[in-house]
Amino acid sequence: MICKVTEIIRDVEADDEVLLDWFDMQKPNLCAISKNGLEFIVKAKYTHLHENDILVCEDGHKIKISKSEDDIYTLTFTDHITFARIAYEIGNRHQPVCIEDYKITILEDISTQDIIKACESIDKVEVKKHRGIFKPNGNAHHSH
Repeated sequence: MICKVTEIIRDVEADDEVLLDWFDMQKPNLCAISKNGLEFIVKAKYTHLHENDILVCEDGHKIKISKSEDDIYTLTFTDHITFARIAYEIGNRHQPVCIEDYKITILEDISTQDIIKACESIDKVEVKKHRGIFKPNGNAHHSH
């Protein structure tokens, strides 16, 4: 049986936990299965889920949200022109991004695979694929 989440709260004890990746936490409608095997559905209007949110199901069962690691790429640059050009290209794809000094971190996504492939052939860019917690800058992946 699928449980419906009726409320999202914080700072209470949870009965269960669910690991969600960055994209799943952005979805206003989500179906998932908790660690204890409870299948549930969330319809969160006007918001997205955050780490440590507690989902309260219609039967009172409380599920804590935890972030799972994502497949991410870290691009490290040796010059500002290449850095700016690649940041511009990724920005045109409207993808979430973490920009730091001469470093860009993005989620693995089909829409940026051509950019990653191009970066791998540029001497001034180091491309590293790994798993980690993705933390984009600002209000990344918002709607227009």
